[in-house]
Amino acid sequence: MKHLKRVKVFSEDLQSGMFVAELDRDWSESSFLLQGFVIEGPEDVEEVKKQCEFVYVDFRSDEEFKHYKLKTTRSTSYKQSLEGQSFDAGYNLRAKLKPALSRRRKSSRLMKGVLDKIMLGEDFDIQGVKDSVKDNVKQVLENEEAMLMMTMLKSANEDIAEHALNVSILAIGFAQALGLSQTQLEDVGMSALLHDIGQMRVDQKVIRKQGKLNQNERMEVVKHTQFGFDLLSAKRDLTPSCIDVALSHHERLSGQGYPRGLKGDQISKIVRLVSIIDVFDSLTSHQSYRKGLSVMEAYKVLMAGKGTHFDENMVLKFIEWRSIYPPGSIVEMESGEVGIVVKTNQQHKLKPRVLLVLDEYKQPRRERMVDLAKFDLDPESKPYKIIKAFENSAFGIDLQDYAEKGLKIHT
Repeated sequence: MKHLKRVKVFSEDLQSGMFVAELDRDWSESSFLLQGFVIEGPEDVEEVKKQCEFVYVDFRSDEEFKHYKLKTTRSTSYKQSLEGQSFDAGYNLRAKLKPALSRRRKSSRLMKGVLDKIMLGEDFDIQGVKDSVKDNVKQVLENEEAMLMMTMLKSANEDIAEHALNVSILAIGFAQALGLSQTQLEDVGMSALLHDIGQMRVDQKVIRKQGKLNQNERMEVVKHTQFGFDLLSAKRDLTPSCIDVALSHHERLSGQGYPRGLKGDQISKIVRLVSIIDVFDSLTSHQSYRKGLSVMEAYKVLMAGKGTHFDENMVLKFIEWRSIYPPGSIVEMESGEVGIVVKTNQQHKLKPRVLLVLDEYKQPRRERMVDLAKFDLDPESKPYKIIKAFENSAFGIDLQDYAEKGLKIHT
């Protein structure tokens, strides 16, 4: 497991998702079977506390380490210092967006090539896809915020490759937040990237139809899960998860999904995870017959389906992780000005950093970065406050254009 910091952590301060790399004693003196493991939950913490006073934890990024220190430090002044660092120090959005945009382009080109080959009945290189997913996992671990912002770049009518890539990146990020190992992240990312691969065997006139599908067309689209299963089952070196997700990502907890009508525990955890993100990305993307929903509107759909369609615990964790205003969100301020969220404040999620791009009359303005957590003031000398989040491309704002120029701030 790649890490940036190996830190001594007292057992009582362990948190879910942490990777325990060393103990305060030899592994042979403990009951742990694995020499290095992820803390999955409170039970694991209690077990470590029984056997060790402290352990050594691998932190995969400076940001992950700062989050740990924020939760455990008892010094008010040090905590305030860390809060400032985690939100400001060394934050260069342009430097973060450039590699993320490059990685997205490479992955998109590869995925489009794979899908074209499948549509023509040709074989495709599975190793190339695996290598791309590994690179995406690496970028998410090192540059999560920018990579996740890339999933907010929506075209006028999202295609299969774009949707697959978005679902894969979001799934990797969410799985990381759940504490999965790097190998597991690669499995999740691969499964998510290939989940809709069977759509290339469906009549493309139906897939590309402008408008809602009739009953016969819907039955044709349903076949894509079996097609995906058949395509991936013929490939070597794929995990069972990849094949399971392709077949089962439209199953629902109540048994009303397809193709097998699975219920509850018959649906694996990785399928539940990908299913939530598949629906979320579809809802927030533009379709030929409707505009994409805002993030908040998509959350409402997920919440309405928790416990019946989707895993309730995962839905709640997904929303908590993604936050109300994820980077790339288009938001309107109380002053009437409009901006793009560029960074989430982990301690105050309703107070992100926003790049203002339109004035109160919804006309282009000189760009200004405001930090809602620091109570930056609007033209009426009131602290800036978000009143509403909008769907992608609202007010004619092209996130792709801003990402291309690195959200450069004019000063």
